[in-house]
Amino acid sequence: MKKVLAMILVICVLFTFAFFALGSGSDGESGNSDQGSGTADTPKEDETSLGDYQVEIDSCRLAKDFEGDPVVIVKYIFTNVNDDNPAAFYTAFEDAVYQNGVGLNEAYVLKDSAKYSADNQTKEIKKGASLEVEVAYELNDKTTDIEVEVKELFSFSDKTLTKTFSIAE
Repeated sequence: MKKVLAMILVICVLFTFAFFALGSGSDGESGNSDQGSGTADTPKEDETSLGDYQVEIDSCRLAKDFEGDPVVIVKYIFTNVNDDNPAAFYTAFEDAVYQNGVGLNEAYVLKDSAKYSADNQTKEIKKGASLEVEVAYELNDKTTDIEVEVKELFSFSDKTLTKTFSIAE
């Protein structure tokens, strides 16, 4: 019976060490960024870094969806700086846009109507590559500022990048 208990204790200790070793890969910092840039040639931890990637919340513009309703198109600059595997924006990040604290739904915009292309959301990029990605969101109104948030999709870190845009015409 003592051998079984000792074996269980050893296994618990090993799992504890493994859990802490996995979590030590991130710095655990939580911060906000209004802007920032980095180059793919010099991977570094800065205000645009989220795990193996960098993302800059670049700009936004107003447009209309396929029904003529107002949408905002947010442009991100996505860079794969550390991951040897190709990655796509939609599999690397969780992005959200809010108006008055209420989340906005993604919108469906015709390519021709706003010179909008959602294609880059699913394009994979290799280490060192960057890509402009646009995502459209349905607006609740055309005067209230929007707050954009991005965080790594699968991560133990709670780091979130945020940027607020005024969209009043």
